[in-house]
Amino acid sequence: MRPSRTVSSIAVLAVGALALVGCSDGTDPAPSPTPSPSATASSESVTPSPTASSSSPSPTASPTQQPSAPAGFSLADASSATFPELGGDLGSIGVVRVGRHTGYDRVVWQFAGPGRPSYQVRYVAEPTADGSGDSVDVRGKAYLEVMVTFVGVPAESTPQPSDASASSIAGTVIAQAMPVYGGFEGYGQSFVGVRDRQRPFKVTVLTKPTRLVIDIYSG
Repeated sequence: MRPSRTVSSIAVLAVGALALVGCSDGTDPAPSPTPSPSATASSESVTPSPTASSSSPSPTASPTQQPSAPAGFSLADASSATFPELGGDLGSIGVVRVGRHTGYDRVVWQFAGPGRPSYQVRYVAEPTADGSGDSVDVRGKAYLEVMVTFVGVPAESTPQPSDASASSIAGTVIAQAMPVYGGFEGYGQSFVGVRDRQRPFKVTVLTKPTRLVIDIYSG
C-alpha cells in the first residue's frame, strides 16, 4: 500500500506543477501599467505654468492709467491761513487775465490795493452769488469759486472789468474766468469755468502789484 500511495502523491504533485505552469503562462493578468515619467509630466502640464500666467498684462502696464498731477496741485479746497478773516485792503476791483503754460493754465486777478489777501478757492456744484444767493451763469462743466478779501465797494461810475478775453482762453482748459468787482461785507467773489471736469489746481499770492494766481493742471 505504501508504494502505491507514494506514486499517487508524486502524480498529484506533477499534475499540480503542470497546472501552475499553465496558469502562469496563460491566465495570469498582465500587470497594470505604471505611469511613465513622461505620462506624469503630461498630466501635470494641464496646470497653468508660471510662464503662461505671466503673459497676462500687469496692472502697471495698463494703458488706461493717467499721469498724476505735479506736486502742489490738488482737487481739495484751498484757503489762506487767515481765511475767513478779512485780509489787507485790495481796493474794489480785481482785473482778470489768463495765460497758457506747459502743463497748466494760469488765471490771475490783479488788484490796485497793496494789502495781502486772504482767500478761499474750491469747486462748487452750482455757482451762486455771495449775499443774494442768485444763480450765476458760468460756462464749463466744473466751477471754481474764488473768495478774496478785503475788497471794497466800487464807486458808481467805476465800470465793471471784462471777463478774460476769448483769445487768452483759446486752447486752454478754461472756459470762462470772471473778474472781481466789489465785495459783499468785504468778500470779493469770482468764478472760473473749467471746460471738461474738475482738475487739480494750486493757489499763489504775488505782490508788487498784488495778485491772486490759480494754476489749473492741463495734463
